[in-house]
Amino acid sequence: MEVVLENVFGIMGTVFWSFQLAPQVHKNWRKKSTKGLAREMILLWIISSVFFGVYAIILGLSIPLVVQPQIFATISLIVYVQCFYYRPTKFEGSKIKSGTLFVLLMMLFGGVEAGGVYIVRYANTRNVDWVQTFVGIIPVVLLVIGFVPQYIEIYQLKRVIGISLIFMSLDILGGLFSLLSLVFRPPPFDILASFTYLSVVTLDLIIVFLYFFLNWYHSRKESVINNSNEEIVNIGNEVVVNINNEEATNISNEEAVNINNLKAVNVSDEVAVNNSNEKKTHQ
Repeated sequence: MEVVLENVFGIMGTVFWSFQLAPQVHKNWRKKSTKGLAREMILLWIISSVFFGVYAIILGLSIPLVVQPQIFATISLIVYVQCFYYRPTKFEGSKIKSGTLFVLLMMLFGGVEAGGVYIVRYANTRNVDWVQTFVGIIPVVLLVIGFVPQYIEIYQLKRVIGISLIFMSLDILGGLFSLLSLVFRPPPFDILASFTYLSVVTLDLIIVFLYFFLNWYHSRKESVINNSNEEIVNIGNEVVVNINNEEATNISNEEAVNINNLKAVNVSDEVAVNNSNEKKTHQ
């Protein structure tokens, strides 16, 4: 039963970790932007997959475990090239240049992986065991360190943008299922692998938490600023209305005074005319 559970959880973890970046590719294409996504993180993950591919081939792991890093590296490379295509670089908007970059990098990393397999096998024939151990540790270190550029990106932007939450969810599930596979695996317990899975899950969860917290914080801050601006505008409008009312009142008062003055002048003129007429009559 434990063997069955180990294989089931292992296959599920492998599937999730093979296609976890596919939603990120779709989001980049749909948004036509990779802003907020650390390009360095993706590059480190590609290199990590290359070393893990070498390690899996050397150990003679099952076909799914050998294929998984190849799929992940390919999709990661697509995301990496998208970072050049959708950003202000000499590759921006050029499908030919970006496609050429993808092919050249694919050939480069493929050659490094093939060469790494031959180097490790040669070292094993010479009983140099540390080379294989080194190749097995490198992908773990690069995978965890790869999160550092993304955290720096989040710190600089003060929010989490550009990252697909579906990608984060698949990454977390892949780590959890892989960890469960280790739990049901016969002894000895693989501490290095468990550390890798726990680290990935923890770092992913922190990013998801920051996504909701920072976005909520900035939304609330923007709402307060908008309300303050509305209050200022309303106060300004009230001041303008009061000034207009005062001007209208002053104008009305001036008109009333002018009318009264005109009336007084007319009355005075009428009185003067009447007096003059009376004098003429007496004469």
